Amino acid sequence: MTHDERPGDGTAGLPASDDDAPQTPGAPGEPGADPAPAVVRRLGGMARAVQAGASGEELTAESVLAAIGGWRGVAETLLPSLLFLGIYVPTQDARLAAIIPGALALVLFVVRLIRRETPVSALSGMLGVGIAVVITLVTGRGVDYFVWGFVINAAWSLGLLISLLVGWPAIGLAIGFTRGNFRAWRRDLRLRRAATLLTLLWLAMFVARLAVQLPMYLSEQVAALGTARIVMGTPLFAAVIAVTWFAVRRVSKSSDDSKPDIVGSTGQNAPPE
Repeated sequence: MTHDERPGDGTAGLPASDDDAPQTPGAPGEPGADPAPAVVRRLGGMARAVQAGASGEELTAESVLAAIGGWRGVAETLLPSLLFLGIYVPTQDARLAAIIPGALALVLFVVRLIRRETPVSALSGMLGVGIAVVITLVTGRGVDYFVWGFVINAAWSLGLLISLLVGWPAIGLAIGFTRGNFRAWRRDLRLRRAATLLTLLWLAMFVARLAVQLPMYLSEQVAALGTARIVMGTPLFAAVIAVTWFAVRRVSKSSDDSKPDIVGSTGQNAPPE
């Protein structure tokens, strides 16, 4: 996972390490296992929250922590930004402040290889930090260490907005994926409404990050920007994960309880696709 794919660096819902992901019922190799959960664990916090909620898993602090990458994921998220700020604020040397997190990322890359993680997983853990370091070394400006986070947040915002405009909200697609049917959720008014509202929630998170942090970037408030990036990273991401998990679990249970009525109906209550 890249530096800017971690929740604390302004992005969410992207892959957590397989080592941090909990093993849930239905994992590959079990009798009658559905392959979807194993894939979902590789898709990140958003998909993990939807999958867990749809399968009725209990929402706990430990499960939310696992969804955002576990303690290792949180540490790998926070440490680069904390190191950068801790060095830049007293020295005002952007290049030196960027090199230290870069060195940490390189060490973590070697550790991942020693642990025999896949090369892609190991490389992705260093990629985001590497981009941030290169940009900062080229420009020499402290605020530019956080530029890549803006790109990722903007990309997620655009993708979620498009999914809403075309009538296929991203959370609905995730629900469909976990259930093995990409269209069935659209015939359930409650699932469809919940998917739309939850997609709006995720969109609001990414837009809020941009709205709060871009003015700080433009005014070159490095310390304020770094602090906002941390505060609006892991804590906010975990909160949105929890809301998504709880909402999907509740609406899925309600939907399952009413399935006989839906199946036996004439279809008048089902919204058109």
